[in-house]
Amino acid sequence: MDRRKLLALLGTSPALLTGTSVHAEPVGKPSEGVGSSTSAGPITVMNPGIANKPSERFPLVPRLNSLEGKTIYLVDIQWGGPDAAYSVWEEVQAWFNQNMPSVKTVLRRTTDNMFSDDPGLRKELTDKKVDAAIVGIAG
Repeated sequence: MDRRKLLALLGTSPALLTGTSVHAEPVGKPSEGVGSSTSAGPITVMNPGIANKPSERFPLVPRLNSLEGKTIYLVDIQWGGPDAAYSVWEEVQAWFNQNMPSVKTVLRRTTDNMFSDDPGLRKELTDKKVDAAIVGIAG
């Protein structure tokens, strides 16, 4: 078997086995030549790990036994702007009207964009005790 293929299967790069050492140069200091083994000190490396405690997790709401007689909000968060395939939500609403007429669907769009909170919509969902919501993007 080809050694490269074998190492690739093991998740190891063939470059690691060449024995060539690599040194990083500090930013702003010109290199002293290819393969230079001089070191000007430590370099800064960013750690991608989570530094803080993860946020509190909340359990999901139990699944409904049936959608019959329930109210479902279809919420478009406007990813891509206000004209980005809103008709997909209208098609979902039409499907429910045709195939599950006992399910009441309410089509809503967030007031701003996908990165901002919509307290009015959140209050409406809570006050009306909505049974379910499909929140997302269309298109």
